Amino acid sequence: MNCLDYRRTLLAGEGESAPMKAHRMRCAACAELAREHEALEQELRQALEVPVPPGFEASLSRGVVLRRRGFLAAAAVSVLAAGAGAYAWLGRADPLAMACIDFVMKEEAKSIMMGAMPRAEAQAALAGMLPLEKLESMGRVRHVGPCPFNGVMAYHVVLGVPQGKLTLLVMPSSVAGIRRATEHGMHARVVPLRNGSVGIVGAEAAVVESMAGALGAA
Repeated sequence: MNCLDYRRTLLAGEGESAPMKAHRMRCAACAELAREHEALEQELRQALEVPVPPGFEASLSRGVVLRRRGFLAAAAVSVLAAGAGAYAWLGRADPLAMACIDFVMKEEAKSIMMGAMPRAEAQAALAGMLPLEKLESMGRVRHVGPCPFNGVMAYHVVLGVPQGKLTLLVMPSSVAGIRRATEHGMHARVVPLRNGSVGIVGAEAAVVESMAGALGAA
């Protein structure tokens, strides 16, 4: 096992296997990453143990169910009509969406460890693309910070929702249509905003799809 395999597996949350432990014991850099990752996970677990606003979980769950049903129905129609639709969904990964997954796998822990922006600064930075108030109406914003991404300066957001954690990358560059990718057990969508675009990454495809639908109207 090399350092890249160790980091990908660790950040995917699959737990430490015997080969991973053997690599960590002889690699100081990966041992340090493992310590930072455990500290970060502990911090996030404590931060996300907060009361959910009354009615929020039921409302978001209904949205997830409705969007998932719509998605599954559309996928079924595509498969029955022709195999091309299924191939487009499963066989091809958009490079920008893949870059969002790579960020979560390789850079997210470092970005969080660099520290978050004060709320007022985050509010001003996101105002023209994806208002902070809109994000706060959908979940608990645990982190907002600037980060270099795909050749531009983006804003890294960690959003806690009842179903788990989502990573958002708010970018000033625009995209045409929705970009998709699935890799390492993670799902990514990149959707256009009125100004810029946002990449959404999470472990649950239905939750990512639901959030993409909600933020795509921002």
